[in-house]
This record gives sequence, C-alpha cells and structure tokens, in this order.
Amino acid sequence: MNNILLQTDVYKMGHMEQYAPGCNKVYSYLTARSDKTFNETVFFGLQYYIKRYLSSPITPEMGEEFLTYRKLILGNNSPEIELKIRALCQLGYLPIEIKAVEEGTVLPVRNVLMTITNTHPDFYWVVGFMESLLLKLWYTITVATCSHQYRKIVNRFFAETDEDALQPLKDFQVHDFGYRGDASEEGAAISGVAHLLSFLGSDNVPALPCALEYYNADINGEPIMLSVPASEHSVMCSFGREDEIGAFKHMLELYPTGIVSIVSDTFDVYHVLTDFAERLKADILKRDGKVVFRPDSGNPEYIICGNPDAEPGSNEWKGVIRLLDEKFGSSVNSKGYKVLSPKVGLIYGDGMYIERYVRTLNRLKEMGYAASNLVIGVGGILRNHTRDTLGFAIKATYVEVNGEPREIEKDPITDRKKKSHKGLLTLIKDENGYCTLDQCNVEQEAGSLLHTVYRDGKQVKETSLADIRKLLKEQEEIVLI
Repeated sequence: MNNILLQTDVYKMGHMEQYAPGCNKVYSYLTARSDKTFNETVFFGLQYYIKRYLSSPITPEMGEEFLTYRKLILGNNSPEIELKIRALCQLGYLPIEIKAVEEGTVLPVRNVLMTITNTHPDFYWVVGFMESLLLKLWYTITVATCSHQYRKIVNRFFAETDEDALQPLKDFQVHDFGYRGDASEEGAAISGVAHLLSFLGSDNVPALPCALEYYNADINGEPIMLSVPASEHSVMCSFGREDEIGAFKHMLELYPTGIVSIVSDTFDVYHVLTDFAERLKADILKRDGKVVFRPDSGNPEYIICGNPDAEPGSNEWKGVIRLLDEKFGSSVNSKGYKVLSPKVGLIYGDGMYIERYVRTLNRLKEMGYAASNLVIGVGGILRNHTRDTLGFAIKATYVEVNGEPREIEKDPITDRKKKSHKGLLTLIKDENGYCTLDQCNVEQEAGSLLHTVYRDGKQVKETSLADIRKLLKEQEEIVLI
C-alpha cells in the first residue's frame, strides 16, 4: 500500500499540534532561490506527483499505520494528533488546493512556481505536512532545467554553424545515457521524461512508460523517444583483442541499414579510425545508413578535437573528427563549416558536462566543423544535482488564525538570501518578463498566472508531453529571435 501519510519527515508528524491555537488556514509557495548554477528553471513534474501520490484515497488503515510508526519513532501520540489524523482519514482525501505555472514554463529563479493552501479550515496543517513530498519537485525541475540548458547550447551552435535543413537533428544531439546513473527506478523514469522535454534521443527505457502513464504521451503521434542499435565493450571484447575488427564486421552484418553505433575505444581508438576504418571503408560507404563511432574514454575535448600538446601531425594531435574527415571526407555547407560524410558519425558518451561541451563545440567551430558532427551522451551529469543546486524551498507566507489574516515571512539575519516572500502571492508577466508580487489581496492572488491543477484529492487540469514540448519550443524560438 502506498501510504502518503508516511512520505514525510519526522518533524512534520508533530506540526499539526504546534500551530497557533485557532489557526484555520496556511498558504505556502515553492521557489528556487539560487542562481549559482542556473539562472532559470523549467517547471516540470507536478502532474507526476499528483497522479502517482496525491490522487490516491486516504484510508483509516493508513492513519493507524501512521500512528503506529509515529509512536515507534517519537514514543507517544497525543490525543490531538490522533484526532486530527483520524479525521483526515475519515475525510478520505487531501483537502488542499495547488496552483502552479504550466509545466514547461521557463522562469527566472526566485519566482513563485506553485502555491498550496487548505480548502477546509480543520486541515490547515496538511499544507505543511505535504511539503516534504512536494519539495521532491526540485529533482524533476532541475533535470528538466539542465537538459534545457544543453538544448540552448545546441540551438546556439546550430544557428551559427549548420544549415536549416539539418535543424531537425537538434532533437538528437544530446542523448540520455542516464538510467544506470540514477539512484532508483522511479528517479530514472521521471528524470528520463524531464530530458525528453528537450530532446528525443534516449536509452532510458523506463522514461517511455512513465511518459505514457503520467504525461499522456501519444504513441500514435510525434515520437516520444528514439535510439539506435549500439554495442558495448563486452560485445567487442568477446571477439578477442586480436580480432576486434571482427566485432565491427559483425555489427555491420547485423545492421546493414540505418544508424548503428559502435564503441571504438575498447583498445585503441586511433587504430580503429585509421586501420580499421580503411579496411571497412568500402562496406561503410555502400551501407544505406550511418556508422557512428563512439569513443568514451579520456578527455573528450582532446579526443574529439585533438590534443594541442601532442606531437603535431600525430593522430592524438588531429583528434577523431579530423581522422574521420580524412578517411571518409566532408562537405562545406553554406555557412562555411565542414559536415562529415553522411555515412559516418561521432558520439561521445562520458564526462561531457556543460562547460566542457561548450568548449568542445567552440573548438570544433574554430576548426571549421559544424556542431551537427557531434552527438553526446549524458547520464549522471544530468542527474548530478541536489536540492541546493537551485536552492529549492517551500515556505509559508500567509496564515489565518480564528479567521484573522496574518502575513508571515522567514527573514534570518544570518542569511538574507533565505528571506521569503510575505503574504499572498501573484505571478505576473510584463515587458520585462516574469515577476512575483507579494502582500497581495485576494483578487490579485486570484489573477495570477498560476492556475489550479489539484483540489480536494482530484487533478483538475492536465497536460501532456506534447503540450509541454510545444510550450518549451515556443519559448526557445522567442530567445532565438
């Protein structure tokens, strides 16, 4: 049984009796407070948590289990806590309202992304009780934001170095290799969908059923995620070091058409891209498709673009992009940049964090090569974040006590960056962009760009993967203009 009452922190187990006597309303908001890594957020993941957790009935059995565990942890249960938990279970649902921006909206940090308030005066405490679970949105938002940053880089370099005819390739330039790098199956699935907002390329299988179940992805519509046959080191090693080329030949025989990716640095990537490439050249050129070579060991900038400290003219100095060009040729596009033969490609799948990716694309550009020549795979890098990456927090800014409104705020003298908003909030957008206003009246709060998506145990507004992608693309185009 998925007991939502147990998906919380211990200290939340007692807050229901700690609020000011007579409290009947609590109003909280979610925000990202830090711009040390990214200066904006892509809002994503709320619908998953609503469908997966918030929409399930709350039963008396859940309440008794909660009280049992609470007693084991804290030693006792007060009559007030027992009464309030059992009353909630008798009600059978979470009496809260959640308002949020549309999923896929890109906002500067420090703006309100979501608000939560109670819809029944007896259950004011549920707002804070749900904070621990709802704050998990930090993960889906941060991964979606990270992938969006990669997409912005791709957009920039394609605009500078690639022709319009190749623009559709942008959807495949950053591939999700991250299933094995996530801490759980759930995390891999939902973070995989977060990546799919910005790209189509993915090897993260759990992302597909997650997108179908929680984000209304349409298998008969536009592609949800795509990939290609690819080898791994154990496959190549199984032929023996002395017959590594046999592994390449076997892959070409297995996949005579389409794109096939072959890991190429099991032993010596430079030998593969000179000797093997020459011996396989005729077979590669006559294929109806593309052979993608995949090195993924060492400094990717140097492997791809060449090591400037290596002996001039050596394979290490040239880098694999030049070696592929020498062996299979390239053409120069209308922007003056080289594009490798359509029969071969290059993917690098290790250690390509954002700053390194930018450096690598800059070097390729300086060398005269278009950005479309390089596909990268990212996995752990997409997910190597914490709640502090963007400084996520949920804070209460308004309560009512015996029906009397009280605007409240957090304002620690030792860290003013943690200062919260105060009172009711509204999100507006004008010629300067998004802005969060606080200390608003009820009418102003109701006119916010945040809209109700959940109320009293039910989702009242849904979105789809296609809708989110469309919204994100519209915002990308505004930036490009």
